Amino acid sequence: MKRLLPVLFAMLLPVAASAQAWNYPAFQPPRLESREFNFGVADAGKGGTTLLAQWRELAGRRSQFTLEAGLIAGDGGGSNLLALGGQYAYELHRASTDVPLDFLLVTGAGLSLGDVSALRIPVGVSLGYRIELDREVNLTPYVHPRLSLDVCTDCNDNEVGLGVNFDVGANLDLSKAIAVRAAAFFGGGELFGRNGIGLSVAYRPPGLRR
Repeated sequence: MKRLLPVLFAMLLPVAASAQAWNYPAFQPPRLESREFNFGVADAGKGGTTLLAQWRELAGRRSQFTLEAGLIAGDGGGSNLLALGGQYAYELHRASTDVPLDFLLVTGAGLSLGDVSALRIPVGVSLGYRIELDREVNLTPYVHPRLSLDVCTDCNDNEVGLGVNFDVGANLDLSKAIAVRAAAFFGGGELFGRNGIGLSVAYRPPGLRR
């Protein structure tokens, strides 16, 4: 029963979160990394194209911090935005024989600055299943739903609303140092509701414990 408590706790949470400041995937598989630099690109149709850089750092045996920065290019000649974010993740459950899923609690805040400014404050869980393909090659399909409090200037008549979003993604570890990620993200809410896709490449400096 004790092993099931983290899983039950995660399922009772409304949805999962990231430090997103606009419409792009979190690129957050459900496992912690000692140190990681992730570089991605995402397209959300009329929501624009985002170039994103993320730095993840282990902050304890079961916790991790992330800082991210991105440039959002508006669709159809729209204005560009600067995205900044911070994130905290806590490992609720590491896959075991009884429960073969990883659960990662994630919360944070994201800010976008430009002609349109927005603040997003989300919370929730990323969960997935790790498949070992080779000694260093692993595939982790995962889902990352999230609920966020959104504040936006000049988005709509309403400047405050709730957002419900989720990613359906996969992380492929090509080695201990390199991983590639792909995610489809789906948005729904009063202020942000774009769908799209994203791709990224993650680099983990050799020699650090994983």
